[in-house]
Amino acid sequence: MNKTKIATACFVVLGLLANCGSVPQTFYYRVDYQIEDLRNGNQAIPLTLGISQFDADVLYEGDRIVYRQSPYQVQFYHYRRWIAAPKKIVTEKVLKQFQASGIFANVVSMPSVTKSDYTLKGEIQAFEEWDEGGSWYGLVTIEFKLQNTDLEIVWKKSLSEKTLIEKKEHIEIVKAISRSLHKVVKRSIEEIKNHLKLENNISNQNNN
Repeated sequence: MNKTKIATACFVVLGLLANCGSVPQTFYYRVDYQIEDLRNGNQAIPLTLGISQFDADVLYEGDRIVYRQSPYQVQFYHYRRWIAAPKKIVTEKVLKQFQASGIFANVVSMPSVTKSDYTLKGEIQAFEEWDEGGSWYGLVTIEFKLQNTDLEIVWKKSLSEKTLIEKKEHIEIVKAISRSLHKVVKRSIEEIKNHLKLENNISNQNNN
């Protein structure tokens, strides 16, 4: 074998080794959905609602997309990541969705110089792809807590939504999780609205 052939063979081997050692491309995803006005012609509740930074279970502290098929085992898509930690994404979406709903006279991000009548807190308990029975779902579960100015919890509930993933593609996983989050937050708005209306009615009756 002459020197030219040896050199060519060396370059081929080095190229193969370089490809084997290369790091796969990392892809980043964001949650996105249309936010609607939920007033249906009704006046806004004359209250200021503060939205605190949400917390998250340790599984969702990082930015890697989680997938599970068992409560006891956790897996991650190492090269498929959220643009930020889920608690930051969720807090931002909750704030925007509550503001756009028109249900409350004022919705602010906490801490704020604006005094709030109530503060909404939350903990993300699921924000993932859930595999079950040969199907895949975008699963979102959040525990919400509503606190008054005396720091008393006046309403607390864990809300969960599971949306079917149409195709096992990463973009479809993100779409399903987005739809589940939208539904969870929308439910929380309706439930808090009903709770505050009931609470205010009881308060008005006691004052009469």
